[in-house]
Amino acid sequence: MESKHYFSEKGAAAEKVIHNLATKTFFTDWCYPNPKKPDGNELCDLFIVFDDTAIIWQIKDLRSDEHGRYKKAEVEKNLRQLGGARRYLFDLKVPIWLENPWRGKEKFDPDQIKSVHLISVLMGEGEEPFPFVQFVKNRMIHVFTREFADIALSELDTVSDFCDYLRKKESIDKNKTLVVSGGEENLLGKYLELGHSFSWMDNYDHILIDDTIWPKFLSLVQVQAKKEADRISYGWDSIIDRAHDGTSSQYELVARELARPDRFQRRLLSKSFWEAYCEYRELDRLIFRRATVLGDTTYCLLFMEDGEEPRKKRREMLSLMCFVARGLYPDNKRVIGIATEAETRSYDFCLRVQAEWTVEDEENKKKVQEKTGIFVNPRKTQDGEDEYPAPE
Repeated sequence: MESKHYFSEKGAAAEKVIHNLATKTFFTDWCYPNPKKPDGNELCDLFIVFDDTAIIWQIKDLRSDEHGRYKKAEVEKNLRQLGGARRYLFDLKVPIWLENPWRGKEKFDPDQIKSVHLISVLMGEGEEPFPFVQFVKNRMIHVFTREFADIALSELDTVSDFCDYLRKKESIDKNKTLVVSGGEENLLGKYLELGHSFSWMDNYDHILIDDTIWPKFLSLVQVQAKKEADRISYGWDSIIDRAHDGTSSQYELVARELARPDRFQRRLLSKSFWEAYCEYRELDRLIFRRATVLGDTTYCLLFMEDGEEPRKKRREMLSLMCFVARGLYPDNKRVIGIATEAETRSYDFCLRVQAEWTVEDEENKKKVQEKTGIFVNPRKTQDGEDEYPAPE
């Protein structure tokens, strides 16, 4: 006999599955499960806030009828709940307090959000094929199956990769006829294969994507090579975890900047960190410094052994490095510093965001360099690497 709480139990299990998947991609800092309205009622199943982007999730574990179809009323209820949550947060702007294990309790500020995505996860028995896009009052809702939620949050496992896919999918011309056979993973496979883009659709009015795309994509030698090459990138994820100590807003800002790079960029950053660490160990120095530039951000790496008041001196050194690096690469207004030691038992972080570099700053930079030797003769290297390495 089924429990009288069957559906609530299934719903809770479904939410847990999605929450566990989401925290792998977005980290606990920016995931808020089951946020509550002021009256105590649940706003949505999962709310994600990262920088100026918000994602509202509603998860429904559905039963199919005797024809293998979801009940239309249950699906529509799920979609209405998403639209209602968005209206509540961003139109009515009802004060909401968010809470999670890392960040504690804080008031949500809707005025800081520029992009909002709505995701409905239908985790029905049998994963019935269902249109992967729905509209409620002209607002697009991404409709995921359990299987596609798993694939999307695994393949697009950084906030940048995941949100970039949602934005580009939302920008597809609504006047085009787009038919996807099988699951949405086939659309994702085409997106990944053709440079993380849907621009190839511009030349077509009617597009059919068959159900062989995803299996073929996974079987490509380049895709297997990418997965192997990406293994080192998860070292960067572990550094992000180190910054998630939940003790100050500064550390949340640092963690956010560390989490901003996509998977390919994290691969490059991890390689730079590992190469610097290996060189530091090989040279057997007490202090080793390196600066690496990626996009519009400069990263300062400091390896410094214990001494008297080691953490204090290390933090001071890291702060000076970030200041000097801001002047060395004037186009980059953001500098992130990471410091550790040979056994990587502890980490210190520094974030410097400085819009303008003045004449006075330049003079002070030179004084710091003269006194400390920081980046006096920086070694500049530039390596090229493809996201999908060509087979040898």
